[in-house]
Amino acid sequence: MTPTRNESEALILSGGGAYGAYEVGVMKALFHGRAAFNGYRPVDPRVFTGTSVGAFNAAAMTMEPHQHSAATVGQLEDIWLNDIADNERRCGNGVFRFRGNPTRYLDPACLQNPLTPFLDFTADFTFYSQSLLRRGASFFTASRSLPARLLHLVDLSALISVEPFKEMLRKTIVLGDIRRSDKALRIVATNFDTGQVEIFENKQMTEEQGHEVIRASAAIPGIFPSVEIGGDIYIDGGVVMNTPLKCALQAGATTLYVIYMDPDVQNIPMRRIMNTIDTIDRVFTIALATKINEDIDTAAWINEGLAVIEKLGGGGVAPSDADMVAFIRVASQIEQRLRSGSPYVPLTIHRFHPHDDLGGTLGMLNFREQPIADLIERGYRDAVAHECSQSDCIFPSTTPPPPKVTLPARGRATRDAR
Repeated sequence: MTPTRNESEALILSGGGAYGAYEVGVMKALFHGRAAFNGYRPVDPRVFTGTSVGAFNAAAMTMEPHQHSAATVGQLEDIWLNDIADNERRCGNGVFRFRGNPTRYLDPACLQNPLTPFLDFTADFTFYSQSLLRRGASFFTASRSLPARLLHLVDLSALISVEPFKEMLRKTIVLGDIRRSDKALRIVATNFDTGQVEIFENKQMTEEQGHEVIRASAAIPGIFPSVEIGGDIYIDGGVVMNTPLKCALQAGATTLYVIYMDPDVQNIPMRRIMNTIDTIDRVFTIALATKINEDIDTAAWINEGLAVIEKLGGGGVAPSDADMVAFIRVASQIEQRLRSGSPYVPLTIHRFHPHDDLGGTLGMLNFREQPIADLIERGYRDAVAHECSQSDCIFPSTTPPPPKVTLPARGRATRDAR
């Protein structure tokens, strides 16, 4: 379907750690016009919203002012393969490292700079010493019960350093370009003090806090440390909004391409003996899948309600019982938007996600080069094969419009061409 002049396209990118490479593959197929569902038309969104790793991908995609997204996604792929992925050419990955890891101190890639192991060891020793003093003092001075004080000593995030992430952001994300970009950026983080969602836009990506905003959106609770911005503490935006559709709607988008990493729950292997990690992974997946489906279902209901209003406005047709149900279900939401001066418009939503398990919770932290390359390829293939009849796309009408073919796909594209 070719957008009309009043249509605005948006790309919505969810969280998922290393699985964010999958989003790169989907974007390559869409932006280079390799997908059949829209007639091989190259997509070029003007709005990018993201949470966690999706926030990083969205920020990178808005850096190049006035450049087509097809060119920008190629640069993003290079960042994933050369600045993020862990390979034999570099010392660890570009996101995190484990503190006190002796194998890193002996890694030949790390020894290319003889000072690296020494600096890492010194930083780790200093961190653990200070952390032990703080927590020890709290243990002996706190008035809480003994079990509560013992639990306070447990902090898995202390094992992880995000200095590689900070350095990678400084190297790859040019904040001035984001502020000057003609593409709208919306990054989601969670205010840890209030529990409320916070939306950061292009103008807020300043030299003082822009990189911190991305780190805050990706601060997975209990794994990556929280981030302070403007006196408030922030954590992963996925806690309250893992797939930020609402941000795109508020930015005026009417056609949404939603990429998320949650598999179909029924396709996640159910092990006879569930361990803690598998249980948490399944519960987390069910919760995220439920939320994204609720958001998309709401969009479908709004489309139905708007269709009823248009039908009644035409006159001469009595509303059916189904029409009245469709209208009543979203009447209050439509009224609120009318009063705010930004009425709803009919929406088109295409959803892209892997239908089976990518590797569970631990796979989110696997930044090795080959898995990253495989995820990019998988996202590309899934987008090329995308069919609305199987992916429950949302359209203003109940019948999907036929695609208008503008560019045929010829075989498998090369990495650069894709």
